Amino acid sequence: MAILPRHRPVALGRPTLDRVLCAVDAGRASADAIREALALAPCATRLGFITITDTLETGSDRIASLAAHRARQTLESALALASARALAAETELVRAASVVDALLARATMADLLVVGSRGDAPHPGAAGSVATALVARASGPLLVARSGAGAQGPHPRILVAVDDGAAAASLVALAGAIATACHGYVHLVHVQGRGYGAQTRHRLAELSTALIEQTGSEPVVDVARAANVAAHVCQLAHDSSSSLLVVGRPGPATRRGLGAIAERILHGAPCSVLVGPTPAA
Repeated sequence: MAILPRHRPVALGRPTLDRVLCAVDAGRASADAIREALALAPCATRLGFITITDTLETGSDRIASLAAHRARQTLESALALASARALAAETELVRAASVVDALLARATMADLLVVGSRGDAPHPGAAGSVATALVARASGPLLVARSGAGAQGPHPRILVAVDDGAAAASLVALAGAIATACHGYVHLVHVQGRGYGAQTRHRLAELSTALIEQTGSEPVVDVARAANVAAHVCQLAHDSSSSLLVVGRPGPATRRGLGAIAERILHGAPCSVLVGPTPAA
């Protein structure tokens, strides 16, 4: 059901994506990550592509593996795609033993990290272990790209799964910034296993009002009761042909929010998933 905003707006702010960093490799999932990064380029002032190569240590010398040659080719291909869209981009090749550790280190210098769904996923379409590890450990927003529609147009639908806590504002603000830059619109969904009350309605109305101020258009707002929250959110993303699904980061910090449900959404979503931090109110 739709909820019309009738309450005093909550300040979402205007988050700035100063730098979008896209992790690429020679795999097929890399193309999805590049596609999403290029689509999100209007949200950022800088765009970067990074690839990590393994290293072999022999005595005092560190020798890059043969994968480095293909890594350079992948970076060149990504740079060419950016140039074709008249976008300036930076590239970086890093030699490191751990892909996850290297990406986490570089992610601290970016406002959004974009990765593909690797082939080591538990089932087709799910996020792989690298993406899952990054979601669990990254401190900032992380977008896991999948094949098919993403943040690119025309007019992408960005589905945001929110609770009624104050921390939801940061997720909604990020979705609003992307929608504005990509000429899309936001769809808010709140799902509870035991229904919802006046506090939830009030909070969603506040978020809706703030989105109108941020994007200039009224979002779709759905509230639902379902025993399996993650399955319901994923089904709604499918039924609404959502381009991007935004959820709060799983973990202890989101005790009242989506928490572990977000990980199930990450693996079950039919579209790309942006996992964002949900700071305490």
